[in-house]
Amino acid sequence: MKPTANQVGTGANWPPEEDQVITFKSLSGLQMGILKEVRWGLLWRDFILEDGRVIPEHKILGCPEPPVWRRADEVTQDEREAWERRLVSMADAGLDPRDREQAFWAELNQYLAYTYLRFKPTENNQADPSDGPNLEQQSGRNENGV
Repeated sequence: MKPTANQVGTGANWPPEEDQVITFKSLSGLQMGILKEVRWGLLWRDFILEDGRVIPEHKILGCPEPPVWRRADEVTQDEREAWERRLVSMADAGLDPRDREQAFWAELNQYLAYTYLRFKPTENNQADPSDGPNLEQQSGRNENGV
């Protein structure tokens, strides 16, 4: 299936509804899937497809720019601890965290981004959600090169 303009959407009706065909960016190019569920993670929404793939909101075509993110200081300790328990459970079950469109990768990325933003020095010690989608472009080094 090739994406069409109608399937891609304009972002006016965001997020897409369940059972809708969505188009997203992947390592192998544009792909499509049927949306089963949209759920908030620690920072951003994940789109769960009927076939089990988990796609972060910023990879969905037609997503608002910039995508909406929660601030790291809005995540409760209970949410963080539950997230950590799920990651440990997935690791104990032998799931492969390198499969980029599966739940383990999605949960691990949310947790890493959350941890980064939680400790990132900013004005008034507030995490800036607009920094989120650019995490891949940042070197992770401080002003001392460490």
